[in-house]
Amino acid sequence: MLASIEVSTRVSSVALWDLKTGQEKAELLLSSDKESSVTLLPGLKTLLESNGLTGKDITAIAVALGPGSFTGIRIGIATAEGLAMPSHLPVFGISTLDGLAENLRAAGHLGNALGLIDAGRGECFVGQYLIEKESFRETTAPAILKIEALKDLIRDKAWVIGAGFLKYEKEIKESLGAKGQWVEAGLHDPKASSIARLAYHQWQSGLRPGLETLKPLYLRIPSVDEKKP
Repeated sequence: MLASIEVSTRVSSVALWDLKTGQEKAELLLSSDKESSVTLLPGLKTLLESNGLTGKDITAIAVALGPGSFTGIRIGIATAEGLAMPSHLPVFGISTLDGLAENLRAAGHLGNALGLIDAGRGECFVGQYLIEKESFRETTAPAILKIEALKDLIRDKAWVIGAGFLKYEKEIKESLGAKGQWVEAGLHDPKASSIARLAYHQWQSGLRPGLETLKPLYLRIPSVDEKKP
């Protein structure tokens, strides 16, 4: 059983993915009233117990690497490390932006896409993708961009997804106009199940990554580090 962790943004969740059947076992949305440092492990325990499982049934870990909340990313990676280390379990680090792209693919929204995660300062962490029926591919490297710069990324039309869109919806719709394609509200939040599905594809291909592969995808250095001389 693969345990998946997505706590890189304001909406956090955990999921279980059956590596034998290739199917999602269960997913749980964590409370937004408390920090993920408080809810993550109890949430995972609840998810396991409600499905008649224990920690011993976990044979692999997946975790969202960001970009997103610096604190959330750190908590997610640290928890994944703690779960994987004792038994040397494989651990799959997945981009949060890739998770948004997988939301689109799974919902059947094909074509060009922009994944947007709020970066503060009137900016978004931006991922550009081409979504196809069975997979997707990143078309440019992730970047931090002002809202007004998004229109220059789209030649024809593109799906726009993510909490960055929700925060700047009015400005983005005015800027993109007919170039933008809008998705249903439930797709904008990263999902542990999408992170799990992407990790499962890597598992199927034979990958068994270790802890040394877990590198946070910040794009911008934390503000606490910006202040250092």
